[in-house]
Amino acid sequence: MELSTILEVRDLAFRYDLRVKKQTLSDVSLSVKKGEWVAIVGDNGSGKSTLARLLVGLMEVEKGTININGLELNELSKWDIRKQVGIVFQNPENQFIGTSVQDDIAFGLENINMPYDEMKKRVDIALELVGMRNHALTDPSQLSGGQKQRVAIAGILALTPKLIILDEAFVMLDPKSRSGLFATLQKLKERKSIAIISITHDRNEAALADRILLMDNGTIVQEGTPREVFMKNKQLEAPFSEQLRRNLQARGRNIPETYMTEDELVTWLCK
Repeated sequence: MELSTILEVRDLAFRYDLRVKKQTLSDVSLSVKKGEWVAIVGDNGSGKSTLARLLVGLMEVEKGTININGLELNELSKWDIRKQVGIVFQNPENQFIGTSVQDDIAFGLENINMPYDEMKKRVDIALELVGMRNHALTDPSQLSGGQKQRVAIAGILALTPKLIILDEAFVMLDPKSRSGLFATLQKLKERKSIAIISITHDRNEAALADRILLMDNGTIVQEGTPREVFMKNKQLEAPFSEQLRRNLQARGRNIPETYMTEDELVTWLCK
């Protein structure tokens, strides 16, 4: 495992029911570098969320290995590994423990016996990052769905993990909140070398990643940059900027014939 690699998965296989021959995941191999954002996309049932749960030891693999920061995941090591990996699920209700927002964010820090002053500083920074500072004393049950999701993300950010896994974590957020958190995550990965795995149906979210893995029927069928994946697989729903480029091209406009990011498209349109 290279020093720059935070996650390495080799020949992973898994079945929910060992009596069934067909595997939920089969021959899955991937690696993620420190400071890299990898998006995992695919239809429902392709194995994306199952993979996420295996990566943090919530389920046991049938075959293959998972190494995180040089440590192989198993029953003995999973608690040490979970100190380095944070996961946010689609439904944040399952992740709330505290009676107030700030208590909930502090819960994970208390578990690792962090000194009070450092803990308070981490909680304040996390609340600021997700735009929830004004709700520090609010009971989480009184929050909207989008606010609950932001608190769940703050709880992970406060722990400053080396790897963050987001399993459809932005679906309940409004566009403005989603855009703000994307910007925050981009800064974290660049400044702190935090790696991000984003499991998503949102192609605009996937387009922000450094690399995309396309899953189908329990295995990875395509891998590449957003430009490579969306140009090669025209059947795959593209992000808005690429959809607009294709529509303009279909109408006979003299637009570049290759994939364009949002910034590239805006630059071209403003010429």
